[in-house]
Amino acid sequence: MATVILHPHQDQPSTLPLVLLSPFPLDSTAWEDAAQLVGGDVITVDPPGFGGATDDEPSLEGYARALLAALDARGVERFVVAGNSMGGYVALALADLAPERLAGIGLFGTKASADADDARANRLAMAERAEGGAAAAELVGPMAEKLIGRSTRRQRPVVASRLDALLAAAPTAGIAWAQRAMAARPDRIDALRRLKAPGVVVHGAEDPMMPEKEQRVMADAVGLLIEVPCGHLIPLEMPDATARILGDLWAMCR
Repeated sequence: MATVILHPHQDQPSTLPLVLLSPFPLDSTAWEDAAQLVGGDVITVDPPGFGGATDDEPSLEGYARALLAALDARGVERFVVAGNSMGGYVALALADLAPERLAGIGLFGTKASADADDARANRLAMAERAEGGAAAAELVGPMAEKLIGRSTRRQRPVVASRLDALLAAAPTAGIAWAQRAMAARPDRIDALRRLKAPGVVVHGAEDPMMPEKEQRVMADAVGLLIEVPCGHLIPLEMPDATARILGDLWAMCR
């Protein structure tokens, strides 16, 4: 069974924590600055393969169930969830599997649709290379140009340097597991439409990986779209704006 690692930002659980799910190929570090700014009962999560243990059948549903089990162990019944990229896919899996436990949902630089055939093939090819012994820098290093926006590189070069270090440190077993899990995910727009909870979609205006039309489809389901001037890794690039958006969402759900 897959497992995840929770990083609670306060010792005493509250009745409605904020759970933050990481983008591929990063661990909970991606949300750390924003989480500190939001404060309170925030829980960041290391996914399977990026701290938590993987299993033999990679799936985002397995990730979601592992997260629910970890939250059960902490005594958490309902929570607000926000995810960036792969974290958003897992948030949507939670909306599908356990909608009654979600008090709100934040979707940052993600989409509800399944992969097209070519994207799925690319994911599986990367997984095979990772399983064949390729280094993380070779596998995910070339993604750096697509992961953060041009304005981030120009105005906040420290973010680019930090990202390069995080990509180089990504575990190859986690890369393979995550790519296979993401390749297998279904379309979940109907699950989002059925969710009876406040939500927000956050789109990076410089994100080449998530078309604006995909963001608008999700926004039609939750009712709110916010565009920010950055790329794909919104929490890492703009933690201040991310914290404000999370704080507003959390307040709506209490």
